[in-house]
Amino acid sequence: MRLDITPPRTVSRKSTASPAHVGRRFAAAGGLLAVFGAALFGCAGGGSTSAPSTGASGAPPLQVVTTTTVFADIVRNVGGERVVVASIIPAGVGPEDYEPRPGDARRLASAQLLVSNGVGLDDFLADLLRSGSGGSTPRLVLGDGIPTIEQAGEPNPHFWLDPSLVAKHYLPAIQSKLTELDPAGADVYRVNGAAYAAALARLDEELLALVGSLPPANRKLVTFHDAYPYLARHFGFEQVGVIVENVGQEPTAAELASLVAAVRSTGARAVFGEAQFSPKLAQTLAAEAGITRVVTTLYNDALGPPPADSYLGMLRYDIEQIVGALR
Repeated sequence: MRLDITPPRTVSRKSTASPAHVGRRFAAAGGLLAVFGAALFGCAGGGSTSAPSTGASGAPPLQVVTTTTVFADIVRNVGGERVVVASIIPAGVGPEDYEPRPGDARRLASAQLLVSNGVGLDDFLADLLRSGSGGSTPRLVLGDGIPTIEQAGEPNPHFWLDPSLVAKHYLPAIQSKLTELDPAGADVYRVNGAAYAAALARLDEELLALVGSLPPANRKLVTFHDAYPYLARHFGFEQVGVIVENVGQEPTAAELASLVAAVRSTGARAVFGEAQFSPKLAQTLAAEAGITRVVTTLYNDALGPPPADSYLGMLRYDIEQIVGALR
């Protein structure tokens, strides 16, 4: 098992670094209606862990737009050949980084189903929907009705990092909505959904056993931002702290010093950054806390290159990286 570990730099206590992004930005929606994007539907991310489709009738496939590549991969596995799925946000980009592009408005207007997460994750949709793009398109909000974990007074939206929540909430909702819009495909969605749920259950069992091989004292997470409370709860990790409370705002010297003290006192063995953000803050914290293991390539909001190019592949990759660094 290969670990993507970047050694920490030696820095002074007062040194901080900005993440390689500028936070959540919203583009003016009116201009988006003027230009049609070249790539209308379809994106990478199926991966070898995808459940097989069961074929399609002669009817045109449903045109489905999702907000992220994670949701696109899950919908594609349930829908099989009866759906064509496009993600608004491309692979390797998170919602915090995303600025709507000219083709997004036309893509939404052409969609027969819009799949989002809700709970604040994909708020960039507001401007697009207000512009009239996709305003009448049927919509599935995957996070509706799922009990949330509150952090800093806000509900955390990262449900999909707990595979049991995907199995219990996301998959039934997707299967039901696709069946509602395409009743002739009900058997396809049922068979594909069951196959994907079984693949997810097998992976979950494997990953729970992998985490269970860690001594309990080692199961401490220090992450770039607060994307992992559902993952931590499901897999039995203790969250020691996060480097940035709000993406786009680097910690103050006092906040960093407080986190360094907390990390030292708990004996955390690694610091975990994320592929879509600069590794510098994670490296800074690790150097200050005397930690030699810094994993900078976890994925959560977006899929990445293989082996993290599918939802199941991303889960496996993240847990393997975490467990490997905490041994």
